[in-house]
Amino acid sequence: MKKILVPFAVLMIGGTLVACSGNEGAATKKVDKVDETEVAGTEVETEKSEPAIDAATAQVVAEEALQSHFKLLDEGDFERYTGLFETPPDEDRAATIQKMMELKPTSELKDIKVIYQKEDEVLATFDISQITEGFDPYNNFNRRGDGYFIFKVMEDGSWQISHLDYITLHYLDFYGERDQGSFNHMDVENLFIWSRELAKLKREKLLPSEWAGAFLAELKRMDDAMPDQPLQFTQDTRDWLAPEILVTLQKTLNKLGDPPKDTITINNFFFYEQHLEGNDYIVFNAFIRNGFDYPVSNLHGPISLTGKALDENDELVEAEVAGMTMKFVGLETIEPGGTGLATIFFGPESIMVDNLDEFLAYGEFEIESELAHGGE
Repeated sequence: MKKILVPFAVLMIGGTLVACSGNEGAATKKVDKVDETEVAGTEVETEKSEPAIDAATAQVVAEEALQSHFKLLDEGDFERYTGLFETPPDEDRAATIQKMMELKPTSELKDIKVIYQKEDEVLATFDISQITEGFDPYNNFNRRGDGYFIFKVMEDGSWQISHLDYITLHYLDFYGERDQGSFNHMDVENLFIWSRELAKLKREKLLPSEWAGAFLAELKRMDDAMPDQPLQFTQDTRDWLAPEILVTLQKTLNKLGDPPKDTITINNFFFYEQHLEGNDYIVFNAFIRNGFDYPVSNLHGPISLTGKALDENDELVEAEVAGMTMKFVGLETIEPGGTGLATIFFGPESIMVDNLDEFLAYGEFEIESELAHGGE
């Protein structure tokens, strides 16, 4: 059975994102009027009624609010950072924030732009890139994308961030580069919804906070409508992985649909590309999927990787990159239609080429397996 082995970085999406989920912040600061000429070229759509602040002031506040928000995250100031929230984070979310701070992120913000105002509310968009000093494949906060946030001007003249989330988000690998097959926070369908709902906001002249709630509810409805594929893992695995990771794994598996009938298939969900640099071993985590109508166990058999690279004549050729016979030790019985989790390791004795990185550069690896099993 041949399956595409797509490298992609898993971890953290949607409302579970640190410093980027709905109702993210509640930062407050006095608003001082600025000269409209200080912010040139800003195109802002406003309601006909007089907004609480002018467009130029809104732009200045938007830049200051967002920069302050991520600055506290980068500095690891947990108390002041969590103090920006309208409500304190729950235990799981607080643990995720602390984990990100431990990895020492650096956030770079660009193109902060106010795009809509009504009454005392302002909607702005931004581009962001985040790289952590430490890289943890199971808690990957290296990412790049664009997002939006909403802030309100309070009666006393202060401002408050009420929503902050992403429009698109791509995860980055160990080197800070995006894999074309990487898991995305928002795919093309979600991006279409964003454009559609933004047009609705402007057409119907809604309050940004009301619109954001409806937009996020629509995305959640789409996620909830996708049935969960059965995912099996031990209690040790559950205890080891952060709750947000388990949610992401489930959503990633759901996108694969039902397992192919009458076969055992392997789909990776995290490829350790940094291991290619030494040309000595290949490691990836994978879904092991049971397409039979009965439980299977004691999986074993040959597994091989193939890929394409340029030969000495600069022609693109396909070659077997690695191969071995493997027994899945520790993988529990997989129920009919179910999926287990496994780590697959090709050691130096399994590698058949000297230039692994070149094979990855010219296309994705393919994995072939013929696994035997216990069962009917």
